[in-house]
Amino acid sequence: MNFSSDVFGKLTGLDRVTLEGNEVVERHLIKGKASPAQNANQDSLGEINLYRLSVKRPDGGVDLRDLRINEISHLIETEHLVIDRGFYSPSRQQDREIYGGHDLYGATKAQRDTADRKWFCAKMIHRFWEKGMKLTRAAVDALRPQMLDEFERYQALQHYGTDRANSTQKFHKLPSADSLLKYYRKIKKFGSKPNVFLRAKSFAEHEESEIQRLENFALVMAQLGKYASSTCPSKKKVIGHLFDVLKAENKARKSQGRKDKIRILSQRTYERWIDRYLDPFEVCIQRNGLAAAQKKFGSVESGLTARFPGEMVQIDAWMFHLVTLDITREQWNRMTPKQRSKVKKVRRWITVMIDVATRCILGFSISKHPTVDASLEALRMSASDKTYLLRDIGIKEGHYNYCCPIQQVANDNGSEFGKLPFGGAMFAQGVRTLGASLMNTAAGVSWLRGHIERFFRTCDLQFARYLPGYTSNNPQTRNDRKPGEEACITDDELHKLFTAFIARYHNSPHRGLNGRTPAAVWDELIQHEDYDPLMMPRPGQLREACGFEAEANITENGISYAGLTYANAFTRDQRLARLDDRVAKPGEKVRIKVDPFDLGGISVVANEELIAVPCLNPDMRGKTLRQWQEAKAAARQRIKAENLSREGAQTEAIENAEKLVNDILRTSDIGIMGYTSDEIDRAKRELSFGKGQHERPFIGQDEYVDPPYAGTEIQDNEFTDEHHDQEEYREDIPTPMDRFRSDAIRRRRHTGGAR
Repeated sequence: MNFSSDVFGKLTGLDRVTLEGNEVVERHLIKGKASPAQNANQDSLGEINLYRLSVKRPDGGVDLRDLRINEISHLIETEHLVIDRGFYSPSRQQDREIYGGHDLYGATKAQRDTADRKWFCAKMIHRFWEKGMKLTRAAVDALRPQMLDEFERYQALQHYGTDRANSTQKFHKLPSADSLLKYYRKIKKFGSKPNVFLRAKSFAEHEESEIQRLENFALVMAQLGKYASSTCPSKKKVIGHLFDVLKAENKARKSQGRKDKIRILSQRTYERWIDRYLDPFEVCIQRNGLAAAQKKFGSVESGLTARFPGEMVQIDAWMFHLVTLDITREQWNRMTPKQRSKVKKVRRWITVMIDVATRCILGFSISKHPTVDASLEALRMSASDKTYLLRDIGIKEGHYNYCCPIQQVANDNGSEFGKLPFGGAMFAQGVRTLGASLMNTAAGVSWLRGHIERFFRTCDLQFARYLPGYTSNNPQTRNDRKPGEEACITDDELHKLFTAFIARYHNSPHRGLNGRTPAAVWDELIQHEDYDPLMMPRPGQLREACGFEAEANITENGISYAGLTYANAFTRDQRLARLDDRVAKPGEKVRIKVDPFDLGGISVVANEELIAVPCLNPDMRGKTLRQWQEAKAAARQRIKAENLSREGAQTEAIENAEKLVNDILRTSDIGIMGYTSDEIDRAKRELSFGKGQHERPFIGQDEYVDPPYAGTEIQDNEFTDEHHDQEEYREDIPTPMDRFRSDAIRRRRHTGGAR
């Protein structure tokens, strides 16, 4: 649509402008200096920037609305902004005076013709009355020929365009005198407007207003209002009590001398009053409860609709109606029966992100509690290929590559999305970082997120109820199920089972999609002209929005994390920077942000900003942290197996070398350090020299000798020898043992240990 900037400039005082049903009373053009880009976007509109509209509210106030040129064009196309030219012209005003503001839109031509004929007959009776005709049946019958002639001339002019009637024309008969008088009385009572004959409801509305203005109407309705009660009384009972109250009131007024008795109507009339005047929503909520009232009077509007994947996405958390084991299957298998009896039985939460247009599950996260980390994980999965989850559990058919650029995310105000949804929350910041807008719906109003809530209902009916440990959403419908005793599913098995359910869900007919499967609808809608796969968020955006913070070491090659090295010009220049200007001083760790679904790069936190640093290994692009950890574990196992296969050859080589060395040493009579056998024996004996020289010998009780009788004299005969004389034997000749003891004494004196 080619839209001109002077759409408001051509308006006159006879035209009317409404914005979303409210009248625009003032229009002002706000001019400003526009940039070249803005001028280009506005089709060379010069300096025109905004139109400021003063919109009148129903309560009488005025709202100011600032709209751009392209926004006005869109509002006109969608009929939110309506320009009614000539609305205040004399002819249009006359039409409104004739037909009033309560015209029946959608009435047929026959209905309008009938109303016009009745209105003409009423005005005709009024003219004859002004000429002196009495408003009686006899007076009308006396002037009937003249009225018939005038009535036929009106029909000839109205339907055939002739001034006089002829025999070839067909006309309606002139109504009877009673009907003509009735038409006249109606326009005299309700106004000279044809719509009193066109809309039977208008008369009923007027009659209703007359009844409500009657005296004592409030007293009657106060008693009839008891019909809206949780005890659910019948209309007959309420009206019977009303009769008793009215009779008592009339009796009291009679005793006071009052003549304004209350007119008691029939029971059927009061039954109609209950249906007509009582608020139906209040009656339903008081008699049947809030849920029944919401179901009966709730809006049937579907709300915002989505035309292609990613235009509208809903996210929410739900607790499984399932009791599981707080452990993995591998840990369970290694436990004893006593240890297994101590394993906690828990109920897990799941955070799911669903696409409204296709009903495809873009991402999910199973956690102990609904947290922001779980929400960010589900948000991150919406931009990645998740087919590997199907392959890990053995599903070879189909794929799980449902990822798309997101335009709007709808969620409630739960704690898993942050306590400050409009500022400061990690989830809200992550959504905005990915280029999407966040819409927080009211808490407790689940139908504002009907698609995700219906998916959780499907999970309950088609997934959880067929597993051991099912708790049901209502204990009354649990029947004989015993969740605590049935619980046997571990955390890793729950993840696998839910992944299998998602694969089944995507390929099952969906009633909300007219019996089509979400997978088929996805394949069709990604061909939509507004769907642009090139708008997928960049790896850096995903890392900044959904990544987690960690610490990494700085090595000579770059930044080391998870056994990988990340480096670029930024990390290399850090070595040349001053210590105060570096992101981390020597010995410190650097703060980074990691995307667990893509290890191709990290973001370094420096000077309150994130700097992307790629991995030196190009194979890590698109590889998840889980895949890398599994690859490293598999590599370690493979290397260990290889080493075990070579262990025999290694042992044989070591034993052969040791045997050869021992043979060489034994043949040369030399040790491995160059000592001879004599030197080794001497060193071995020296280890025990002087040990225990200060210890007193143990003497038993039976071996005790009295010191006075023991003596210390040395008998001469003890030193006699047949080969040596006494003097020669007493000669003190130093021995190696004396030298050793002297060295020991000197060492003790030097260390202060001498006595």
